[in-house]
Amino acid sequence: MAMTSDSGRGMTPGERDAFLSSGAIFAKIATTMADGWPVVSPVWFEWRAQDRAFLVISKARTSMVENLHRDARCGLLVDNPALPYKRVSVLGEAEFLPEDFDWITPARRMVERYIGPDGLAYAESTFGFAREPFLVHARKMTTWNGGGFDRTFSRPTVWHDVSRSAAQTEAGS
Repeated sequence: MAMTSDSGRGMTPGERDAFLSSGAIFAKIATTMADGWPVVSPVWFEWRAQDRAFLVISKARTSMVENLHRDARCGLLVDNPALPYKRVSVLGEAEFLPEDFDWITPARRMVERYIGPDGLAYAESTFGFAREPFLVHARKMTTWNGGGFDRTFSRPTVWHDVSRSAAQTEAGS
């Protein structure tokens, strides 16, 4: 795919879901500190397409977790660091999961995805430390398929409402 073509476009839902479920690509979550400064945190994630949400299992004492407890709104970016430069940008809200949520099972899947089977021993040695599992529910989203010129050279970014109510309305619910 030539980077100079005019084939750049948003991803279809299927392309987006495949991209977000493939490879060991990090999400970067942008939050705001209490004093107003922005901060970006790289995280492992599991995309839950049916919920339009990203599952994150964070260490409990991070500034990201503290910030999201104070203000659940966040930005989230998943981008491919190699050609083609695909990306999914999200405006979302964090929902912290209940204390009895089984975070270890998805954490093991994430270790397999990001490190491989050799990482399980290390990961399991950290399971005794406090964690804060949460979902980032996508409210608005914009994507790029990595083809040709980025659309924003010639047009403004278009944010699509992907919140649950909008998706139910589209489905006729």
